[in-house]
Amino acid sequence: MDSGTLNVVFASASPELTARAAVELQRLMPDVPVAVVSEFETPGAEWIPYHYKRSAGENLDLVRARVGTRRVHLSAVILDPKSPHKNLRWIGFRFSPLRFLAFNEQLGHFMLRPRCAGTIGRHLFWRAKNFFLFHVKHGGFVYTWYWRLRQPGLLRRPGYYRGAVAAGWLSSWLRAGAPKGAVPTVAANLLAGISVVIPSRNGRGLLTAMLPAVLAQLDAGQSEVIVVDNGSEDGTADFLSTAYPDIVVEVSQWPLSFARAVNQGIARARFSHTCLLNNDMFVEPGFFDALREAFERVPGLFCSTAQIFFPEGARREETGKTAFPEKRPREGFPVTCELPVDGEDLTWVLYGSGGCSLYDTARLRALGSVAQGYEPAYVEDLDLGFRAWRLNWGSVFVARARVLHRHRATTSRYYSDDQLTAVLERNLLRFFTAAITDRRLYRALWRETVYRVNLTATQNDLYIGILRSALAAPGWIETQPPALLPEAEILALGSGEVAVFPGRPRRWGPPVLVVSPYAPFPLSHGGAVRMFNLMRRAAEEYDQVLVCFTDELKPAPPELLEICTEVIYVKRRTTHALASSERPDVVEEFDSPVMHAVLHQTIRKWSPGVAQLEFTQMAQYAAACSPAKTMLVEHDVTLDLYAQLLKQNDDWEMRLQYRKWVVFEQHAWGRMDRIITMSDKDRKAVGRAQAVTLANGVDLQRFMPSGADPEPRRILFIGTFQHLPNLLALDFFLREAWPPLHAAGATLHVIAGSRPEFYLDRYKERVQPAIDGPGIEIEAFVPDVRPAYERAMVVIAPLLASAGTNIKIMEAMAMRKAIVSTPAGINGLDELTAGEDVIIVNTGAEMAAAITELFENPERRQAIETAARRTVEQKFDWDVIARTQAKIYRELMG
Repeated sequence: MDSGTLNVVFASASPELTARAAVELQRLMPDVPVAVVSEFETPGAEWIPYHYKRSAGENLDLVRARVGTRRVHLSAVILDPKSPHKNLRWIGFRFSPLRFLAFNEQLGHFMLRPRCAGTIGRHLFWRAKNFFLFHVKHGGFVYTWYWRLRQPGLLRRPGYYRGAVAAGWLSSWLRAGAPKGAVPTVAANLLAGISVVIPSRNGRGLLTAMLPAVLAQLDAGQSEVIVVDNGSEDGTADFLSTAYPDIVVEVSQWPLSFARAVNQGIARARFSHTCLLNNDMFVEPGFFDALREAFERVPGLFCSTAQIFFPEGARREETGKTAFPEKRPREGFPVTCELPVDGEDLTWVLYGSGGCSLYDTARLRALGSVAQGYEPAYVEDLDLGFRAWRLNWGSVFVARARVLHRHRATTSRYYSDDQLTAVLERNLLRFFTAAITDRRLYRALWRETVYRVNLTATQNDLYIGILRSALAAPGWIETQPPALLPEAEILALGSGEVAVFPGRPRRWGPPVLVVSPYAPFPLSHGGAVRMFNLMRRAAEEYDQVLVCFTDELKPAPPELLEICTEVIYVKRRTTHALASSERPDVVEEFDSPVMHAVLHQTIRKWSPGVAQLEFTQMAQYAAACSPAKTMLVEHDVTLDLYAQLLKQNDDWEMRLQYRKWVVFEQHAWGRMDRIITMSDKDRKAVGRAQAVTLANGVDLQRFMPSGADPEPRRILFIGTFQHLPNLLALDFFLREAWPPLHAAGATLHVIAGSRPEFYLDRYKERVQPAIDGPGIEIEAFVPDVRPAYERAMVVIAPLLASAGTNIKIMEAMAMRKAIVSTPAGINGLDELTAGEDVIIVNTGAEMAAAITELFENPERRQAIETAARRTVEQKFDWDVIARTQAKIYRELMG
């Protein structure tokens, strides 16, 4: 960092006020530059990032590293009581206590000097006065309680709210001391088939309409229909005995809750599976077959639930894909129904809808059937599904089982919408207390829900009754058996951030589980190219199950479904703010409780022989893949890559990440049964006996040159901006080699991968390549790069740091293109001959000269192109590499 003088503003107020403070400081001292320490960049000032989830010490070290040897003239903070940035103010003081400057929100300022004592005293008096005036005005603490005390009835809501909070804390302590129940015994002495239980209250018309479709799908001798006539006054029982004499009718003289009604039917069930079906659910063809098939495809299944549709023109309030999202709005009900993705089926859900789900009858009875404390209805199906999940008895969403729901056709006759909503909220609180035994999880959910109910109660007095009923929480505690599946993991699995897509039928023995941070298709980067090509060839001998992160849940491409038995997408939530951790930031970015939960269930479902973890950050999931043998594919030896980057620029942040990578990656190597490296150089860097070189390759049939002439003086660079070394390479080329080439009429074509603007912004504090100049063409993701290769006269790889091997080099060689590269650009490709297969340069000037020579000497260029294609045919065929990978699979599977 260059020496000089600097003023530093710590953004301890709103962005607008921070920007005004920076401008004011610049006005006071126009000759001294200003830097702003803030979470986001402040226009017109040098930016020093502040990571609000990191410790004050780490942030202080980062500020000192960025300031470097420059002398700090002032360290300024903003004392704005509306902004809770105490850490930033403290860091600003610790950074330079003798140069400390404090602004108020009017940009008045003082320093900690004796001569400023009067100013400081006036500031404290002014702050105390404002504090007092705020609280005695409308909305303030004193005013609010004075107003409540004058109208004692207004104390009900805050009193009940505080009482409800206290009741939740008391319940959590009582739950800790409550005895554990026994794991229920499952008695399987039932006939194979389906019992359909339909509760109905004055629903003769609905039964008349829905029963024919139900009966048409059931096999005689392997099914039964049980209608629970729930206090009907419309002659339902007489109608059924006449029109459908084979239907079993359970009659209750008085209306029962939903749970009590269906439990009467469950007690009569004779078959192995019981379908709970509301009388306002109209089944489509194949409904029962699809639900039943799920039990054959998912081991240990408790419930399969249908996809729900609503009449045309009605809002689809339910879908069947129930969820408890990880990120929930504070004002919204936490249980939701997510829209299914086209093609998904058998996705895990938190519970099955009590109105259209098929259950394992023996397990249903082992749980004591449907809990009867949820009066008159709602949440009992959530309770049932959750209690089953605690025993690792899962529920799945079956997209092919479809029903049309005439929503609340029965309940709306007897309750208003507000009453039903209040019932829903109260029963949710009861569920938390009755079913959740994890004290920390229970407290968080209780506090969140009570806060939301209290917020609504300020506008709707009906919710005050919910707060009052919450005082009875200690009495809602129920004995539960030990959880065989962690309760937080159950909620993660049912978060709605998973989509399962069935692929081709199973053909072979134990499958290979591929776990990846990115989808292998489309071929948007080198890692995807490698994964897809090897998976496509492995599919000839092995079944494969793919589990990968995705930015959004969307249909799985047919290219993956053709080579996988199942594809599972897990939605990844990204954030720029990561908490302090001993692990690298990239590892923390990909740490997901949903992924852990999905892997546990995938291992249980498929019993794979090998779990193949793609990229270093996915090594954190090795334990979740037990007992499968683990294979880590090191596309880059990451600690080696960071060591190279540090040689280019000894940055504080990068050095911090490097230290973390050394610990994490070396520890990960020790836990793996095999480590796959891209080159012998990387294998030696790993230094473990279980490390094996499995080089990158190229699809020689796909990347076949057409013989068309390239466009004159056209240069191609392919490198996703998601990978920092690619941005550093482009910046190096534009600074050091591009000016003379542009002056000579060259065109630079850059293919930057998905979301280039996002990654340019993400890495802007480290590198900002000048990509907006004339003669530069930027494209984002391109599904087929072959036309770009055809148009190019020269392909460049100006990397300054690299680990693994560059697949784009091999593709360019296969397309018979002349390549100009730095040594890092062909890292690990020891088989290449410099000057024959590829031209190697060390500086930007050398690169510009080599490219110019290839432009002007077609014979030289054509000789390199011919040699490149010949070499790649001999040494980099995916078919040969895939055979080596298959051998590794066989060794691991024994």
